[in-house]
Amino acid sequence: MKILFVIAMEKEAKRIVEKLGLDKAADNDLEIYKRNNISLLITGIGKQRVAINLTRYLEKMGKPDLIINIGYAGSTNSKIGNWVQIDKSFNYEWEIPGEEKYTMPEYNKIELFQELENVNKINCYTAESFVTKTNIDENVAFDMELHSIYIICCMYNIKLISLKKISDSLSLDDYYKNLAQNNNIFELESGLEILKDSLNVN
Repeated sequence: MKILFVIAMEKEAKRIVEKLGLDKAADNDLEIYKRNNISLLITGIGKQRVAINLTRYLEKMGKPDLIINIGYAGSTNSKIGNWVQIDKSFNYEWEIPGEEKYTMPEYNKIELFQELENVNKINCYTAESFVTKTNIDENVAFDMELHSIYIICCMYNIKLISLKKISDSLSLDDYYKNLAQNNNIFELESGLEILKDSLNVN
Protein backbone atom coordinates (compact mmCIF):
# COMPACT_ATOMS: atom_id res chain seq x y z
CA MET A 1 0.00 0.00 0.00
CA LYS A 2 1.36 3.43 -0.99
CA ILE A 3 0.93 5.91 1.86
CA LEU A 4 1.34 9.69 1.63
CA PHE A 5 1.57 11.86 4.73
CA VAL A 6 0.38 15.41 4.00
CA ILE A 7 1.56 17.92 6.61
CA ALA A 8 1.40 21.70 6.46
CA MET A 9 4.47 22.88 8.37
CA GLU A 10 8.07 21.74 8.65
CA LYS A 11 7.90 21.98 12.46
CA GLU A 12 4.93 19.59 12.39
CA ALA A 13 6.71 17.15 10.07
CA LYS A 14 10.27 17.16 11.44
CA ARG A 15 9.95 14.50 14.14
CA ILE A 16 7.65 12.35 12.00
CA VAL A 17 10.27 12.32 9.24
CA GLU A 18 12.88 11.25 11.81
CA LYS A 19 10.69 8.56 13.38
CA LEU A 20 9.80 7.04 10.01
CA GLY A 21 13.39 7.23 8.76
CA LEU A 22 12.43 9.18 5.64
CA ASP A 23 15.00 10.74 3.31
CA LYS A 24 14.69 14.03 1.46
CA ALA A 25 13.75 13.46 -2.17
CA ALA A 26 15.46 15.41 -4.93
CA ASP A 27 12.79 17.84 -6.10
CA ASN A 28 13.22 21.56 -6.71
CA ASP A 29 9.51 22.37 -6.55
CA LEU A 30 8.15 20.26 -3.68
CA GLU A 31 9.34 19.31 -0.20
CA ILE A 32 9.07 15.50 -0.25
CA TYR A 33 10.55 12.81 2.02
CA LYS A 34 10.46 9.09 1.16
CA ARG A 35 11.27 5.55 2.24
CA ASN A 36 9.91 2.45 0.51
CA ASN A 37 6.12 2.77 0.24
CA ILE A 38 5.83 5.81 2.55
CA SER A 39 6.16 9.42 1.38
CA LEU A 40 5.64 12.71 3.18
CA LEU A 41 4.76 16.04 1.58
CA ILE A 42 5.11 19.39 3.36
CA THR A 43 2.60 21.67 1.65
CA GLY A 44 2.82 24.99 3.45
CA ILE A 45 -0.01 26.62 5.41
CA GLY A 46 -3.46 27.32 3.99
CA LYS A 47 -6.06 25.91 1.65
CA GLN A 48 -4.52 27.32 -1.53
CA ARG A 49 -0.96 26.09 -0.86
CA VAL A 50 -2.26 22.64 0.04
CA ALA A 51 -4.41 22.40 -3.09
CA ILE A 52 -1.56 23.57 -5.33
CA ASN A 53 1.20 21.44 -3.86
CA LEU A 54 -0.81 18.26 -3.35
CA THR A 55 -2.05 18.46 -6.95
CA ARG A 56 1.51 18.99 -8.18
CA TYR A 57 2.61 15.97 -6.14
CA LEU A 58 -0.09 13.76 -7.68
CA GLU A 59 0.86 14.93 -11.18
CA LYS A 60 4.50 14.02 -10.57
CA MET A 61 4.32 10.99 -8.32
CA GLY A 62 0.93 9.43 -9.02
CA LYS A 63 -1.90 8.55 -6.72
CA PRO A 64 -1.29 6.96 -3.30
CA ASP A 65 -3.67 4.39 -1.81
CA LEU A 66 -4.02 6.40 1.39
CA ILE A 67 -3.40 9.99 2.47
CA ILE A 68 -2.69 10.65 6.15
CA ASN A 69 -3.01 14.24 7.36
CA ILE A 70 -1.45 15.03 10.75
CA GLY A 71 -1.34 18.46 12.32
CA TYR A 72 -2.51 20.95 14.92
CA ALA A 73 -6.08 22.19 15.27
CA GLY A 74 -8.04 24.48 17.53
CA SER A 75 -11.25 23.20 19.07
CA THR A 76 -14.41 24.53 20.65
CA ASN A 77 -14.48 21.92 23.41
CA SER A 78 -11.83 19.19 23.03
CA LYS A 79 -9.08 19.14 25.64
CA ILE A 80 -5.82 20.81 24.68
CA GLY A 81 -3.14 18.20 24.03
CA ASN A 82 -5.59 15.44 23.07
CA TRP A 83 -5.70 13.65 19.72
CA VAL A 84 -8.93 13.64 17.71
CA GLN A 85 -9.81 11.90 14.48
CA ILE A 86 -11.72 13.86 11.85
CA ASP A 87 -14.71 12.08 10.34
CA LYS A 88 -16.25 14.98 8.36
CA SER A 89 -14.60 17.95 6.66
CA PHE A 90 -16.17 21.33 5.93
CA ASN A 91 -15.08 24.60 4.27
CA TYR A 92 -15.79 27.24 6.92
CA GLU A 93 -16.08 30.21 4.52
CA TRP A 94 -18.05 28.46 1.78
CA GLU A 95 -21.66 29.62 1.53
CA ILE A 96 -24.01 30.33 -1.36
CA PRO A 97 -27.16 31.65 0.38
CA GLY A 98 -30.10 29.34 -0.19
CA GLU A 99 -27.95 26.88 -2.15
CA GLU A 100 -24.87 25.46 -0.40
CA LYS A 101 -23.13 25.86 2.94
CA TYR A 102 -19.79 24.42 4.09
CA THR A 103 -19.72 21.67 1.40
CA MET A 104 -19.91 21.24 -2.36
CA PRO A 105 -22.24 18.28 -3.03
CA GLU A 106 -20.13 16.95 -5.90
CA TYR A 107 -17.08 16.71 -3.59
CA ASN A 108 -18.55 15.15 -0.48
CA LYS A 109 -17.57 11.49 -0.05
CA ILE A 110 -17.39 11.04 3.72
CA GLU A 111 -16.95 7.28 3.20
CA LEU A 112 -13.34 8.00 2.19
CA PHE A 113 -12.48 8.74 5.83
CA GLN A 114 -10.89 5.64 7.39
CA GLU A 115 -11.81 4.83 10.98
CA LEU A 116 -9.20 4.34 13.70
CA GLU A 117 -9.87 2.69 17.04
CA ASN A 118 -9.78 4.46 20.40
CA VAL A 119 -9.66 8.02 19.05
CA ASN A 120 -12.48 10.53 19.58
CA LYS A 121 -14.10 11.57 16.31
CA ILE A 122 -15.19 15.13 15.57
CA ASN A 123 -15.91 17.32 12.55
CA CYS A 124 -13.34 19.78 11.24
CA TYR A 125 -13.92 23.18 9.63
CA THR A 126 -11.11 24.50 7.45
CA ALA A 127 -10.73 28.28 7.52
CA GLU A 128 -8.68 30.89 5.65
CA SER A 129 -7.26 32.24 8.91
CA PHE A 130 -7.00 31.39 12.61
CA VAL A 131 -10.52 31.07 14.08
CA THR A 132 -11.00 32.73 17.49
CA LYS A 133 -14.80 32.72 17.69
CA THR A 134 -17.65 30.84 16.05
CA ASN A 135 -21.41 30.39 16.11
CA ILE A 136 -21.03 26.60 15.82
CA ASP A 137 -22.25 25.08 19.09
CA GLU A 138 -21.06 21.48 18.92
CA ASN A 139 -17.57 20.23 19.65
CA VAL A 140 -15.57 20.72 16.43
CA ALA A 141 -12.01 21.37 15.28
CA PHE A 142 -10.67 24.18 13.11
CA ASP A 143 -7.62 23.99 10.84
CA MET A 144 -6.36 25.68 7.67
CA GLU A 145 -5.66 22.74 5.35
CA LEU A 146 -7.86 19.66 5.62
CA HIS A 147 -10.76 20.59 3.37
CA SER A 148 -8.46 21.05 0.37
CA ILE A 149 -6.96 17.62 1.04
CA TYR A 150 -10.45 16.15 1.39
CA ILE A 151 -11.69 17.62 -1.91
CA ILE A 152 -8.66 16.22 -3.75
CA CYS A 153 -9.28 12.83 -2.13
CA CYS A 154 -12.88 13.02 -3.37
CA MET A 155 -11.71 13.91 -6.90
CA TYR A 156 -9.16 11.07 -7.06
CA ASN A 157 -11.02 8.58 -4.84
CA ILE A 158 -8.18 8.33 -2.29
CA LYS A 159 -8.75 7.01 1.23
CA LEU A 160 -8.08 9.58 3.98
CA ILE A 161 -7.12 9.64 7.66
CA SER A 162 -6.87 12.96 9.49
CA LEU A 163 -5.44 13.08 13.00
CA LYS A 164 -5.41 16.43 14.77
CA LYS A 165 -3.63 17.37 18.01
CA ILE A 166 -5.64 20.05 19.82
CA SER A 167 -3.35 23.04 20.32
CA ASP A 168 -5.76 25.68 21.63
CA SER A 169 -9.36 26.54 22.48
CA LEU A 170 -9.76 29.10 19.69
CA SER A 171 -7.25 31.44 21.31
CA LEU A 172 -4.28 32.76 19.35
CA ASP A 173 -2.68 33.97 22.58
CA ASP A 174 -2.94 30.51 24.13
CA TYR A 175 -1.59 28.91 20.96
CA TYR A 176 1.59 31.00 21.06
CA LYS A 177 1.88 30.68 24.84
CA ASN A 178 1.72 26.88 24.57
CA LEU A 179 4.19 26.96 21.68
CA ALA A 180 6.66 29.12 23.64
CA GLN A 181 6.54 26.71 26.58
CA ASN A 182 7.75 23.93 24.26
CA ASN A 183 5.60 21.33 26.00
CA ASN A 184 4.09 18.05 24.85
CA ILE A 185 1.08 19.75 23.29
CA PHE A 186 3.07 20.31 20.11
CA GLU A 187 4.66 16.91 19.68
CA LEU A 188 3.04 14.96 16.87
CA GLU A 189 5.12 11.79 16.64
CA SER A 190 2.84 10.03 19.17
CA GLY A 191 0.25 10.01 16.39
CA LEU A 192 2.35 7.36 14.68
CA GLU A 193 1.55 4.97 17.53
CA ILE A 194 -2.16 5.45 16.86
CA LEU A 195 -1.57 4.69 13.18
CA LYS A 196 0.80 1.78 13.81
CA ASP A 197 -1.84 -0.42 15.43
CA SER A 198 -4.25 -0.09 12.53
CA LEU A 199 -2.01 0.35 9.51
CA ASN A 200 1.35 -1.27 10.27
CA VAL A 201 3.10 2.05 9.68
CA ASN A 202 6.59 1.49 11.06
